[in-house]
Amino acid sequence: MKTLAAPRRATALLAGLVSVGLVLAGCSSDSSDGATNGASSDSASSDSASSDGAFPVTIDAAYGDVTVEEKPERIVAVGTDWIGLLDVLGEKPIAVSGEASDLDDYPWLQGLYDGDFNADLYTAEGMDSPEAIAALDPDLILTSVWSADEQVYDRLSSIAPTYVGLETQDEGGDTSWQDNLASLAALTGHDEKIVDETEAKYEATLSEAAAKLPGLQGKTFQLGVLDGDNQQLWLTEYANEPIEALGLTPGDGQPTGEGDSVAANAPKYSLENIDQFSADVVFIVTHEYADPENTFRTAFEADPRVPELAAAKNGTLVYLYGPQWLAVNPPTPSSVQWWVDEVVPQLEASALNTGA
Repeated sequence: MKTLAAPRRATALLAGLVSVGLVLAGCSSDSSDGATNGASSDSASSDSASSDGAFPVTIDAAYGDVTVEEKPERIVAVGTDWIGLLDVLGEKPIAVSGEASDLDDYPWLQGLYDGDFNADLYTAEGMDSPEAIAALDPDLILTSVWSADEQVYDRLSSIAPTYVGLETQDEGGDTSWQDNLASLAALTGHDEKIVDETEAKYEATLSEAAAKLPGLQGKTFQLGVLDGDNQQLWLTEYANEPIEALGLTPGDGQPTGEGDSVAANAPKYSLENIDQFSADVVFIVTHEYADPENTFRTAFEADPRVPELAAAKNGTLVYLYGPQWLAVNPPTPSSVQWWVDEVVPQLEASALNTGA
C-alpha cells in the first residue's frame, strides 16, 4: 500500500483498514477551542487571545495544554491537511510530511504550498518521527492523534509546542476543521473571526449547490466504501455532513454517526448484496489501494442488478474515485469547493433532479 502524506483514517478506510470507532467528525459552528492568553486563563477567551495577537497563548487540546510563548516562525506540519488551513491564515510551514507527489491525492491543495516536503517526518508504521522533526528546529508542530500517541506526543512536546487536535482517539479523534482553524488562529496570533468568515463561505458553497438540486431535496442516500481486505462495501457516515447539506437524508442502513451502526457494526455489502443499495442516490467508493486491478469495480458495474437499482435509473449512481472521497472525508473549505465542482454536475443533470 502506498503511504499517503497524511496517515489519517480516511486513507486507512480506502486501504481496507477499517477500525473500530468510525465516528463522524461533526462540523459544528461552535469552534471554541479553549485558547487563553498568558495572563489569566480564567478570564481570557480564545477571541481575546488571538484578535490582538497576544502571546503567550494556551490551547486545551487532546493531550493537554499547548502553550506558545511567541508567534511561531518555523511550523512543521505532519499531514497535508494542515496546508489548506494554514493557507487560510496566510501561514506557510517550513516543511510538510511526505513528498510533493502526494498532493496528487489532494488536488484542491495544488498551488497552495511550494515549500519542502520531508518523507522522514513519519515512520514506515505511520507514526511521527521525533528525531526527523527535531532536526528541523521547529517552534510549532502540527500533527494528529492518529500519528502521535501520547508517548510520541510527549517526545514531540519536548522539542516544541505540539498541536494534535482537540479529540483523542477514544473521543473519535477527528477534530472539525472549524475547531482546528480556531486553534491555529490562536496559536499563530490571528483574529479568530476568520473562522466565522471561512465557515460562511463554506456553507454558501453547499447552499448554492443544494439550490441546483431541487429534485433531490429530502431524497435518501447511501455511501459504500470498498474494504480491500474482504472486498465488501462498508456503509460509512464519514461524508454525511456535506451530503446532507445538499438536501439528502440517510437511507436504509446508512450510518448517522450515532448508536451501534458504525465501525465493525456498520452495514457491509458484498457483490451478492448489491440490491441492498436501495437509496435514491448511491455513492460507491472504490480506490486503487483497495481495488488495484479495478476488479471489484468492473464486477459491480457488470452485475445485471445494477441497472435495476433506483439510483441507476435516476442517474444518481455516483462512483467516487480516491480524491473525490478524500475531499469529503473529512471535508475542509477548499476540498468541499473542489468536490462540489466535481460531483454536483452529475446530480444536477440526473433524471431525478430534472424530472426527465
